Amino acid sequence: MIRQAILYLASPDDARAAQLAIAGRPLAFRAVVAALRAGAARVGVPGTFRGTAVERAIAESPRARAAVVWLPDGAPDDAPALLLPAAALASLTALARLLAGAAPAVLVESRATGAPVVSVDAAVVRALAPRLADGAPLGDALAAVLASGVRALDGGEWFVRVRDTADARRAQEQLFAAVGSPIDTRLDRLVHRRLSRPVSRLAVACGIGPNPITLLSAAAGAAAAWYLWGASPLGALAGLLLYLVAVVLDHSDGEVARLGLSESALGEWLDIGADTVVHASLVIAMGVTTGRVADGMGAVTGAVAAVGVVASAALAKISPVITPRQGGDRFGRLLAGLGNRDGYYVMLIAFVVALSALPAALPFLMGLVAAGSHAYWLGRAAYALRRR
Repeated sequence: MIRQAILYLASPDDARAAQLAIAGRPLAFRAVVAALRAGAARVGVPGTFRGTAVERAIAESPRARAAVVWLPDGAPDDAPALLLPAAALASLTALARLLAGAAPAVLVESRATGAPVVSVDAAVVRALAPRLADGAPLGDALAAVLASGVRALDGGEWFVRVRDTADARRAQEQLFAAVGSPIDTRLDRLVHRRLSRPVSRLAVACGIGPNPITLLSAAAGAAAAWYLWGASPLGALAGLLLYLVAVVLDHSDGEVARLGLSESALGEWLDIGADTVVHASLVIAMGVTTGRVADGMGAVTGAVAAVGVVASAALAKISPVITPRQGGDRFGRLLAGLGNRDGYYVMLIAFVVALSALPAALPFLMGLVAAGSHAYWLGRAAYALRRR
């Protein structure tokens, strides 16, 4: 496992190109973020970026500030390294594979661009250290390294070398397209991400962090529960639409956190707490409406369902993450499918339809919701115990 990455200039023009803005931050800072998110523990940055927007962006990010080693004030480790062009961006998947593999290796998509992403052994790091520290162009030196024979890694992913603003726009489009999550469902990719990315763009442009967006998501979810409380069919439909807004904002807060390398324990707990409160409030509100329209015990059923929601959230926090597309046994994939928000849409749509056309079916629906919420956390508990 390679633990360090080092930014380099492939040509003299890269010092300027690396400072072009990508999603509101300098490109070189985006390269640092990519290296850290891919698994690097330290990132060497040429001193040529001292006193620029690159240094200011790094200083504003606690995680980046702690991981960056400024050259030549500091020195690279005497160990293999991943050399990253400061004026280019590559997919996290490709970078992670290079960091996890043996050096030397080059990302195929970058090889012919004149600014290769290449992992090198400790001897090459020592040989290139003076030029890396000075910010001298390394294009010719790396061409010689590649000519000596290196393993080609076909990432099957994207790579953009940036020379001008048109390239910067392409890199930005790729960056926003890649800010999803491994637990995204088909609905997330087709609907939520398409709506959340413009919100994230605006948030980044305005300097809004992820936690305020989380609070906005919680407010939209609370409004959805309010409209479902004692709702008419039209009010229930408004609640469904507000829930969509809450989910889109919930996706956006994660995107903004990943773009700014600003994930935090506080943000994680705030996100979990907001999600839990919103979903528990929704089922309580549905139960109250059911009690008013069709069954006096509806509020009790809603409260029982809310307890299951809270238990499910608590267990999901402490048990292994299950992604919809991961391998594994059928039970795990079933739980992954049941634990996403798609089921809440089915529940809310069924509630709106029943409230509009068949109110007598609401108690049965709420019974299913209560049973399902408890079945999920019990299933997660059984799955976690079985994997020990």
